[in-house]
Amino acid sequence: MRTVRIIYLLSVFILAHSCKQKSEDKINPDFIDFENKLIENGFSGVVLVAKNDSLVYHKAYGKKNSQPNQFNDLNTVFDICSLTKQFTGAGIMKLVMQNKLALDDRLSKYFDAVPHDKKNITIHQLLTHSSGLTDVVGDDYETITEAAFLNKVFATKLISTVGMDHHYSNIGYSLLALIIEKVSGTNYESFLNFEIFKPLKMNHTGYVIPDWDTNEIANGFLNGTESIKPNERNWSEQGPYLNLKGNGGLLSTAGDLLIWSKAIKANLILDEKSTSTYLYPHISEYLDGNSYYGYGWVIENNDLDDKLVWHNGGSDTFASDMWIYPKKGITIIVLSNKAEEYVYSITKEISNIVLTK
Repeated sequence: MRTVRIIYLLSVFILAHSCKQKSEDKINPDFIDFENKLIENGFSGVVLVAKNDSLVYHKAYGKKNSQPNQFNDLNTVFDICSLTKQFTGAGIMKLVMQNKLALDDRLSKYFDAVPHDKKNITIHQLLTHSSGLTDVVGDDYETITEAAFLNKVFATKLISTVGMDHHYSNIGYSLLALIIEKVSGTNYESFLNFEIFKPLKMNHTGYVIPDWDTNEIANGFLNGTESIKPNERNWSEQGPYLNLKGNGGLLSTAGDLLIWSKAIKANLILDEKSTSTYLYPHISEYLDGNSYYGYGWVIENNDLDDKLVWHNGGSDTFASDMWIYPKKGITIIVLSNKAEEYVYSITKEISNIVLTK
């Protein structure tokens, strides 16, 4: 699932629908102008802001689907797109903690018939997008077997020297999902559910394991055209096929993602050493040297004596953004079921509000 910063379009006005709890009827005065702008621009989704683990702002806007009175609420489930990668990275680090794999393990340890140019690609290089692999080898919803997927991946031409440069590769994270399955002996989602989601009571995160109430999952929209729910698209019984599995497509709520943010900061799933490796700025994304990639996260320097840990995501019908300022204890989450939403501008505006208080 490609991380994207999609051009923000002003769209048809949709009245915001906030949750039914009385607490959500009270607007934080710092956010009045921000909220008015969201409503004016017809934003559809959920915005969550937390500071020191306390909610500062948590509201829902727009329509869950096109049926009457179907509004997004605080428990609406969204396709979180490339935010999935942070869970794949955490899954790999969990296996490292369990001494079941090493970050310098090579592809040839886990897959047969790896061609010479790719056999020395390491798990670390897959995690940091420094493998030299191309981005995608097919449509997210293409029916494809593991053998066919691997054949396509191994037949591609490397776009850079292995280990040298950062080139975003979704297929690299799908390979990581396969490695998780091979090492753990269970499927990718089951492993994440057992090691992360279930212990943290993230009951609304996953592909097919959660007992989804169909009505709680948002339909996606693109320029006013409604799509079916993400889990009603061409998935297998275990969730997405390999063009998407591990790199995108997980479903979740803003509330569950806040639980995850707290767990990262408190070392509840990964120990302190593993968390440090997980969030380390391993490789520069761009020549300016300000933006680096960790293991499913982007790490940026800023002017506020605090690094910014973030990732975004986008599909043909959803958009997502998650920012964490670790030292300041701030988490910002924006999930939208309108693909054209320029969620970065929303998250950036929230950041400007909370960092000046």
